[in-house]
Amino acid sequence: MVERSRELTLLLHLHGMCPGHCKICPWHLPSPQKYIDPETISRFFEILRGRGYSFNDAFMLCPNPFSHPSLDRVYRIVRDNCKNINILIPVNEILSLRLGVLSKYDRLLLLVDSFPKLYSKRHSILALESHGFDRIELIFPIIPKVNELEIREVLEFCRVRGLRLGFIQAVSEGLSLPSLISKMKDVYIGEEHGFFVGCLSERTAFYKDFPFQIIISSYRESCNTIYLNNLRMVGRCPLSRDYHRVEEFEVLDLNDLECPNNPRELSFTPKMKLSLISPTGVEIDEMELRILDMVAKSQSLRHIAEGLKVSHTSIRKRIMNLQERLSAKLIERDPHTGKICLTKMGWKIVDEYRRLRRRYKGLTL
Repeated sequence: MVERSRELTLLLHLHGMCPGHCKICPWHLPSPQKYIDPETISRFFEILRGRGYSFNDAFMLCPNPFSHPSLDRVYRIVRDNCKNINILIPVNEILSLRLGVLSKYDRLLLLVDSFPKLYSKRHSILALESHGFDRIELIFPIIPKVNELEIREVLEFCRVRGLRLGFIQAVSEGLSLPSLISKMKDVYIGEEHGFFVGCLSERTAFYKDFPFQIIISSYRESCNTIYLNNLRMVGRCPLSRDYHRVEEFEVLDLNDLECPNNPRELSFTPKMKLSLISPTGVEIDEMELRILDMVAKSQSLRHIAEGLKVSHTSIRKRIMNLQERLSAKLIERDPHTGKICLTKMGWKIVDEYRRLRRRYKGLTL
């Protein structure tokens, strides 16, 4: 068993006004219409801090966590015990946020399930920014009714306005979010780099020159999340079936809490490494192929380096070394735009790489 971190991420469900069947909700959990009381949250922190735990992020889950005045006190208790506050709220609720209660350092995560709804709230979002809230991120759940055109409209909307954006896979839908988005033109998906709400895998992707996040369900053996709901029950996360009352944590080991994403049985996926051999016997490895493919998508070397989690210098050296081995120029600077682009030889390599990826798309490359 992997020992949990002593620094926890708190998911806090403040009240149960949600009907529990909203498509934009990643949890789909109905609860009785009851508010969490300040005494419960104080006792929760007292017990876990007394056992040596601390709290980094707190996520206050929708619906509007400030729909009742008594919740202001709960917010202040959470603020005193957690380093960072994240407010998850439907975009149509933002006008009811009491800005005098919030700190401008809080991160506002606005849930929106359609482009028309997002566009209709654009002035409200800009008003939040004008009040000094610059940590705003849109969370867009991907469900079957969402098509590529709508995804592209959301990407363009956020790119033009410089808004942070994350696409999240709805847990109840049998979709592969990375596969869906990777098929889009001008989109590149990078490597996994962290976790959203402590337990969902997060990847940075790029649409043209605009970075956004892809958020999917995953199993994290060293998961550090803990969930408290409005019924005074504690579990690993909102999807857990293993719940305990707050008072039980005076003796209960947090490592005993079950993770709902823990795989019950092993499954295997074929994996292959892809490379090309030139007529002169020069091998072009998969990293070099990926770099050229990203150049073809009009990405700068800086963005390529960020997406691959390597240094800008490393990318440049890889390209120069490959050009030297092939005795051919693969990239050049467009005389009109000044941007890096592929030469005819570079495009020939990328076209062959993409053809092979299409041919073996059923395998993990």
